[in-house]
Amino acid sequence: MMKTKFYITTPIYYPSAKAHIGHAYTTVVADVLARYKRMRGFATYYLTGTDEHGEKIQNNAKLAGKSEQQFVDDIANDFKKLWKTLEISNDDFIRTTEERHTKVVKSIFTKLYNQGDIYLGKYEGWYCTPCESFWTETQVGPERLCPDCHRPVHTASEDAYFFKTRKYADQLLKIMDDNPKFLLPINRKNEMINTFIKPGLEDLCVSRTSFNWGIATNEDPRHV
Repeated sequence: MMKTKFYITTPIYYPSAKAHIGHAYTTVVADVLARYKRMRGFATYYLTGTDEHGEKIQNNAKLAGKSEQQFVDDIANDFKKLWKTLEISNDDFIRTTEERHTKVVKSIFTKLYNQGDIYLGKYEGWYCTPCESFWTETQVGPERLCPDCHRPVHTASEDAYFFKTRKYADQLLKIMDDNPKFLLPINRKNEMINTFIKPGLEDLCVSRTSFNWGIATNEDPRHV
């Protein structure tokens, strides 16, 4: 008899600085659930790791007097040592600078590009460097602050590739209608439908050209 599969992941942590209590809390909570599922006989796979690219990493590495790779190597190793100390039972630790990750990212990007789901455009808007997020005029408000971290944002404009998110809005709604438990809890499902999908999804910016610490696309290496 085949075991029921159960997959759990922590956030893939952003190693712009050393691990803190929040990282430990999330990882321990996920570990408890993974251990419980294993005890119940589930074929459990528990993943954690580090998301190691981006403008903030590039800037922090420069401030530390290190290459970007050395900077993330040091912090990723600190994460691994902490999980060993806490006896975390993760099955894998993924790093986005690893070849196994970059190879898949390039492959998926090329597939989506070739089937017409990715196009070249220009992104203009408000940008928060610490969060590495673009925001709309409404989201930053008159104070021009990031809605997540509440730090000041600045205007940014650059060439970028976009994924045709809005093309799949009807399919997303159908999946959720046909599978009531596809997204839980219900309040988050309703939030996703009523706040994001039904008002009109915006195409997703999937590349940057204002920095180079990232996975370069095969189609145009200026874009990461």
